[in-house]
Amino acid sequence: MFAAICFAACGGDENSIPGVTPDEPNTTPKEFLVSLGFSGEITSIEESPLSRAATNDLYGIQVYSSPASADDYRPYAYGLFDSKDGMVIKLLEGYKYKFVSSMVVDGKQKIKSYDYGTSYWQPFYTSNATTLENKFVYDSGKEMDYLDDGRTYLAELSDPLNHPNTIRYYGEVTDYVPTANGSVSINMKKVIFGAKFITEGFTEGTLYIKLKDAPTLQLVFPQTEVEDIFTFKNGYQNGNRWTADTYTENILVSISWQKNDGAIVPLINQEVTFKRNIKTTITVKVNDSSVNQGLNITEEKNELQPGENIVLESSGAGNTPVNPSTN
Repeated sequence: MFAAICFAACGGDENSIPGVTPDEPNTTPKEFLVSLGFSGEITSIEESPLSRAATNDLYGIQVYSSPASADDYRPYAYGLFDSKDGMVIKLLEGYKYKFVSSMVVDGKQKIKSYDYGTSYWQPFYTSNATTLENKFVYDSGKEMDYLDDGRTYLAELSDPLNHPNTIRYYGEVTDYVPTANGSVSINMKKVIFGAKFITEGFTEGTLYIKLKDAPTLQLVFPQTEVEDIFTFKNGYQNGNRWTADTYTENILVSISWQKNDGAIVPLINQEVTFKRNIKTTITVKVNDSSVNQGLNITEEKNELQPGENIVLESSGAGNTPVNPSTN
C-alpha cells in the first residue's frame, strides 16, 4: 500500500503517456518506438529535401488511436516539425493508429506565426497556435484538426483564406499496428492547383485578378502575364478526397481592369474548374467594351502535371462553371 501511495504521489514513470494508456489497471502495455517518414509526390520537392537539417518547411502530424478490436479513433498525439529528427513516436501494444500529415513548403515564411515564429496558426492549429517543438505532444484532449482543410492564415493577411497561395501536401496512414523497430511511411500527395493569366489587348493600367478566397493577383502594364500556385479548399474535409487524381474545384474568377484615367471595367466574373496538380493557363482578352470579353483556357505541363485542353469563350456576364473536355 505504501508503495502504491508513493507511486501515485510521484506521478508514476516520467516517460508514461498521460491520458492515453489502456484502461487496464493491472497491466502495463508494451511500448514501441516508431519512426515516421514520407513517400509519394513529396519526394520530388527540391525546395524541401527530407534531410536531418531544419528547413523553412512545416510538417504537421496528428496521430489517433483506437483499440485494436474496434474502429473508435480518438486523438492521441500531435506535433509540428521543421526537421525529421523528432519524428519518433511512442505507441502502445493493443492499439492501432491513424496518422494524418500535411506539409507547407516554406511554411515558416508563409504561415502566420506567434511569439516571434515559435508557433503557427492554421492549418497547424490545435486550440491555439501550435508550438514548433520538433517532438510529439501526447494529448487526448487536443488535436491538429485543420490538416485536411485548405483554410490558412497567411503571414501577411489578417483573415484566413480557403485558397491560399501555398504549396501543400497531404497524406494519411490508417490501421497501423505497431511492432518492434517499426516505421511508418506516409504517402504524401499535392493538394494544389496552378493558375496562369496571360493578356491580349492589354495596353494600359492594371488588371486585378481575384480567385475566390485567394490573394489578389495584379498585372500592371506593360506586364503581360502572372501566375501562382494555390491550395484547394477541400470543403468536405475528407483528406482522401482532395488527394485523388481526378479531384477538381469550381472557383469563381473575377477580373477587372483599371484604366489610366481611373475608370474600372469589369471583364470576367465566372467559375473555372481547376484540377489537382494541374496548371490552368487563362488568356484574358482586354477590350474597351465591358460586354464582349473572353477567356481562352488551356492546361499546361510545367512544375505541375499535364492534362486535357480547355477552350472557353465568355461574354463576361455569366457565372457558369468551366468544365474540361478532352480534345
